[in-house]
Parts: sequence; structure tokens; C-alpha cells
Amino acid sequence: MAEFEKDFMLRQAKDLAKGLGKFLEQESIDEILQMDQASNQKQPLDQFIENELERFKEEQEAASKDSLSGKT
Repeated sequence: MAEFEKDFMLRQAKDLAKGLGKFLEQESIDEILQMDQASNQKQPLDQFIENELERFKEEQEAASKDSLSGKT
């Protein structure tokens, strides 16, 4: 690779880094991290809800079986 090509690539990378730095200010980075943390916390909550619903369904089925066996 010729010297002027290397120089061009380095200048392009430097400009890209500057632009990215302006685009991603500290506030926007904090927002991205908060969204990531919120999505990570959502998954265990969804799993908890699913487990509770499953437990509730099992309790309802057991109660219905008990009431049916008590009627006969």
C-alpha cells in the first residue's frame, strides 16, 4: 500500500472517530446503557410472571379436581 493511501485511511479513521465522538456524547451513552440494563431486567421479570402464571394454573386445576371429587 502506498504511503498516500495509508495517510488517506488514517485521516478517514480519525474523522470517523471525531464524528462518532460528537454523535455519542456522554448523555447518549448513558441512555444506551440504561436501555440495555432495562432490557436485561425485563427478562427475569417475564420469567417470574410466567412461573407465577404456571403455578396459578396448577393450583386452579388442583382445586377443580378437588371440587369434582368432592361432588361425587
